[in-house]
Amino acid sequence: MSKRLPADQAQLLWQEFRSGDAYALANIMQSYYAELFHWGMRLHPDREFVKDCIQEVFVNLWQSQPTARPVENVRSYLFVVLKTRILRELSRNPVTHPFSLPDDYAFSVEFSADTRLIEEEHEIYQLRQLERVMNHLPGRQKELIYLRFYQNLSFDQIAEVMHLGRQSVHNLLNKSLNSLRRHWAALMLPLCLLFC
Repeated sequence: MSKRLPADQAQLLWQEFRSGDAYALANIMQSYYAELFHWGMRLHPDREFVKDCIQEVFVNLWQSQPTARPVENVRSYLFVVLKTRILRELSRNPVTHPFSLPDDYAFSVEFSADTRLIEEEHEIYQLRQLERVMNHLPGRQKELIYLRFYQNLSFDQIAEVMHLGRQSVHNLLNKSLNSLRRHWAALMLPLCLLFC
């Protein structure tokens, strides 16, 4: 994974984009494309659909450049805009794709086992077990954990991305972590009995 663009650099690029600099928007797109694609694939499994939505986000940004507003966090803003774009595109065919995501929508979690970072088989095994445990959670809870711990978004940013209140984010995170603990304990108990 490429190095994340520092927030202050992203702010500078956003200001340059608002001033009419097409290269600044291109730099923003290049810097965040992989994260946006990864995020989009969690919301919808069609790669080409997600790529098209990302492209539309940046085309629309450029077209609305004269009226573009300042944003507090470029990265979380792009997450919100992409999610909105995906929902809007899916809403055009309401029979096969509902406009709003229900609490139990399919949000998949998959960790990459980068061999440079994870060299021990035990760690890879634990990572796979964590994936299994996380995939028992409802989609909304998986999305929240992904945004908080994988994307390092703040509670306010998560609230914006998920269209929730800040307190709801806290409550849902507590519920998610409690559920993870229960599932993890249930998964690990047979292993402890086997090896003890």
